Amino acid sequence: MRGPTRATLDVTLLQGLVAAAVLAGLGGPQAGTPVEVTVKRFARGDQTLVDGFCRVAFDFLTPTTGGNAAYRLQVSVQDSAGLLLHESGWSQTVPSSVLEIPGGSTVEHFAFAVPSGQSGQYTVAVSVADSASGRVEGASVELEALERESRVSDLLLTGDMRRATEVEAAVGPGEVQKGRIFLSASTRPVLTPRQSELYYYLELYPGVDASVSLAARVFSADGSVVTSAAPQELAVRGTGGVTARSLSLAGLPEGEYRLEVVAQFPDGDVVRGAPFTMTGFDTEARIAQVTTARSSDPFATLTEQQADSLYGPLAYIMEADERGIYDDLSLTAKRNYLRQFWEKRDPTPGTPANEARSTYYGLFAEATHRFRESGAGDIPGWRTDRGRIFLKYGQPEDVLRRPEAALTPPYEVWKFTRPRMLKFVFLDETGLGNYALIYTDDRFEQGRADWERLLGAEAVQDVLLF
Repeated sequence: MRGPTRATLDVTLLQGLVAAAVLAGLGGPQAGTPVEVTVKRFARGDQTLVDGFCRVAFDFLTPTTGGNAAYRLQVSVQDSAGLLLHESGWSQTVPSSVLEIPGGSTVEHFAFAVPSGQSGQYTVAVSVADSASGRVEGASVELEALERESRVSDLLLTGDMRRATEVEAAVGPGEVQKGRIFLSASTRPVLTPRQSELYYYLELYPGVDASVSLAARVFSADGSVVTSAAPQELAVRGTGGVTARSLSLAGLPEGEYRLEVVAQFPDGDVVRGAPFTMTGFDTEARIAQVTTARSSDPFATLTEQQADSLYGPLAYIMEADERGIYDDLSLTAKRNYLRQFWEKRDPTPGTPANEARSTYYGLFAEATHRFRESGAGDIPGWRTDRGRIFLKYGQPEDVLRRPEAALTPPYEVWKFTRPRMLKFVFLDETGLGNYALIYTDDRFEQGRADWERLLGAEAVQDVLLF
């Protein structure tokens, strides 16, 4: 059986990067639960591959004298007769810098396989022992192996997903790899008004070449449909295929929801679903509070490398008289530059928080992860065309995605209404997820003169009507 793969904590001093840790533990029934476990099943020949996810709440852990915390995680799998089929364990350290995040948690990933097509249930049990106090908390879940003739895997939801290229195959911190797709490990995704993209991954096993129609629906806690996506056709070989898509759920009220995907085969439908949570602006404020440095002077102890990391993303919002100064400064002067840059933009001078700084670095963290591109070289998300526009204007009010256009490479259209009406068209000419800006009506950005030829007449009409 496959052994576990581990989620790791990647901690930096950039204020915005802790937001993901906050979101991992906010909202939903998992809030307040020290340990939560979920499992997802995927067919692999005559076996069922099981991906397990265990969420460990930070408030369950006790810091040591050094300020860090640690725990030991144990996983066991038994069949219905009590026979132990899988057992593994490992230790994890949680740095003090993230341990104090209110509502924060981390997610561990593990994987194992059981024979397909056999009756009976399996019990997956996870226990977490706090190293400092010795306290132990656990959770368990029952599962059945997929039938040999199963045509659809379980539905895997996540708040973030990216596609790898031939030159990039490394799993990042806290990610799970599915072929060339990398997904953030999660027991139940938590979305916010600003981070409102929900991603899902589903495998299809039709047995014969088939055209499968996929329709996604979002249900509220009372079982009513609140939104749905138009069905999309997918040609799937008999040996199997995958679909990995995103849904923009901006404007969805706070609450508990369930995404269901209906796979319509020629001879019948299969439905798969999974829960997620939408939180509100109070969560945004909570993230801003966490990402705001506790010190009245967050720049005082920065190393030069840390200062340079904070300076780079400012290129998109700095004014003319702020350019061409930073690179030749001493470390002390660089700290002063950053301090004055954000003091100038502080909407509430005299208070400990600088909302503009927290918001911008929060956007930076999101852009870095969401819009990362690869190809000839790895490009951080904030340096891409989509990342730049995201940092300048934030989340677009409306997005048109065409990942599988007929005669046109994949493209996206972003539309803003504030601070003024703006439209941006991004085209993926490479087919590798590298989107370039080809058209915009923003006079501060530049598109391409041949954008209509690149898109084709039908897609141009699609863009103009959007």
